[in-house]
Amino acid sequence: MRPLKDKNYHRMAARAGRETRECRFGHPDRTGRRSWAIPAGHGTYQGLDLELLDPDDEDELTFLLEAQHTELEDALQRDQQVTADSEAFSPGLHIAMHQVVADQLLADDPPETWQTVQRLAGLGYDWHNIAHMISALVSDDIHRAMAEAAAVRS
Repeated sequence: MRPLKDKNYHRMAARAGRETRECRFGHPDRTGRRSWAIPAGHGTYQGLDLELLDPDDEDELTFLLEAQHTELEDALQRDQQVTADSEAFSPGLHIAMHQVVADQLLADDPPETWQTVQRLAGLGYDWHNIAHMISALVSDDIHRAMAEAAAVRS
């Protein structure tokens, strides 16, 4: 049985008091681009069986990424910023950046993302740190594009 596609279902399930932190994720297969996009989930999060979710579905991919960040669950539900290491950040943006990296890996576009993952994994970095390193590059690209667009308008 496929989970409901309603985006609000996940938050409604949480408010209904369902257990949300019975989940775990496997380690990515070193040669599997798809498993680096989103390692296999096991257990439940907000009442949904993670093994039934399809990372090719954008909403379900987002949900899987949120399940990997259970420490952000309350802030995501309240749309609040979080402070870590004395810096405030948006949990929604954090998940979105993970999703950009996952989308790049799933589509193999650009192929350099997968090449970078393999190189960093070979150096011993784990999934989460690699996702953060790549999302920092994406963030830099976005910032540069926005600055260039602003310069053109001026």
